[in-house]
Amino acid sequence: MADAREVAYGVTRRVNSEAGYLGLILRYGKGWNDLDSRDRSLVTEMAYGLQRQRNKLDFIIAAFSTRPLNALDPEVLDLLRLGVYQLSEMRIPRHAAVNETVGLAKRLLGKGAASYVNAVMRAASDGLEELEWPPREELRVYLATLYSHPLWLVDYLLRIMEPEEAEKLCGANNVPPSLTLRANTARTDAAGLLTEIESRGGRGDVSPCLPEALTMVALPYASLLNLLERGRCVVQDMSSMLVSHALNPGPRDVVIDACAAPGGKATHLAQLGGRDCRVIAVDSNESRLRALRTAAGRIGLANIEAVSGDSTRLETVVEEDADGVLVDAPCSGLGTLRRNPELRWRRQPGDLAALARLQEELLLGCAPRVRAGGALVYSVCTFTMEETTGVVQRFLAVRDDFRLEGQVQTWPHVHDMEGMFIARFVRS
Repeated sequence: MADAREVAYGVTRRVNSEAGYLGLILRYGKGWNDLDSRDRSLVTEMAYGLQRQRNKLDFIIAAFSTRPLNALDPEVLDLLRLGVYQLSEMRIPRHAAVNETVGLAKRLLGKGAASYVNAVMRAASDGLEELEWPPREELRVYLATLYSHPLWLVDYLLRIMEPEEAEKLCGANNVPPSLTLRANTARTDAAGLLTEIESRGGRGDVSPCLPEALTMVALPYASLLNLLERGRCVVQDMSSMLVSHALNPGPRDVVIDACAAPGGKATHLAQLGGRDCRVIAVDSNESRLRALRTAAGRIGLANIEAVSGDSTRLETVVEEDADGVLVDAPCSGLGTLRRNPELRWRRQPGDLAALARLQEELLLGCAPRVRAGGALVYSVCTFTMEETTGVVQRFLAVRDDFRLEGQVQTWPHVHDMEGMFIARFVRS
C-alpha cells in the first residue's frame, strides 16, 4: 500500500518542478491507484490545499526557519510545505504531523535534510499559535499572505474592484468547488441522472438555471467513474455550459468549435443542436483531438467531426461558412483558481498581454467563417481586462461587420461558478 503523504509529496514536486496540471497528475500519477478511498481523500486535500495556501505556508516556514526560503532546496521546501499544511490547516495531531514529515524526509531526502526539517517543524508546532500575521492595514500584503495569492495578482484585483470585493474573490478562490455534472441528454435527463446517483448512495440538485445540469453532486469515486465511462454524464462547470448556450445551435445548423479539445463544449454543442446539427471541432493538437473523438464516442454523438488545424487561419481549415463559431480561447485561467490552484503561482503579469494578442488573432482568424447573420461567441475562463473587454474592443475596431449582442462575466464569489467571460457577436 502506497503512503498517502509520500504520494502527496510526489504530486507536489511534479506540479512545482514540471509545471504539470495538478488534477491530471493526481489522477494518473504514481501510487494513486494503490490508495484506498480514505487515503485518496487525504492526498487530494493535502495536494490541493498546499497549492491554495502556499504563500501562507511559506510565511510560517520563514518565521521558524534559520535559513531564507530562497536558500532552501526545492525538495526540502515542498516537504516543509506539506508538513506545515498539516500543522496549520488539518485536524491532525501536531506530534503526528511532525513525526510523519520528519520520517518522510529521512526516507526521501537523507539525514541532513531530515534534521533541518525536524527543527523547523518542531519550532512551528510550538510557536504557530503566537505567530504574528501581517496586519489588515497593510491590505495587499495581508491578502497575499492570509489568502495566499501572488502579490501582483492582489495588486491587479485592487485596481479593478473594491477592496471588500477583492477579499471575497480571494476567499472564494480557496474554497474547493462542488462537483457539477452535465447529463448526456441523448441518453437521460438531469432528473434521471439524479435518480441513478441517489440509487448509488449519492446526492445532488437539479439546476434551476440549466435543465441538463446537476449541482452539488456527491457520490463515491468509483460510482462517478462508472457513470462517466458509460457516457451518462460529463464533468463540467456551469459557467462552461453557459458558453454553449450563448452560441445556441439549432437543428440543421453548422457550427464550428475553433479551440475544441478536449471536447467539453463541442459535445455540449452537439447535444444542444440535436442529431441534425453538425459540429466541426477544430484543434491544433492531434493527441487532444483523439481524446475528443473518444469522448464523443463514449457519449454516443455521431454529429461531431474532429479536424486538425490552426484556427488563426480557419478559412484554410474549414471550407464552408458556419451558422455559429465558438472561440473558447487559451487564456490565463485566473477564473479557475478554485479548481486549478496551481495556476496562481504559474502566471505572470506579462502573460496577459501575450495571451490577449493570441485571443485577438484567433477571433480575427475565425470571423471570416461566420455567415451573414451568424453568431460568433468568444469565451475565456478569466476576468482580466486585457483578455476580456479589451479583446472585444479591439476586435470590433477591426471588424465593423460584427456587432456585440451581449457580454457577461461570472465570478466564483458571486455566482459560485468559475470566472468566465462570454461575448456574443452577430455578423451583419
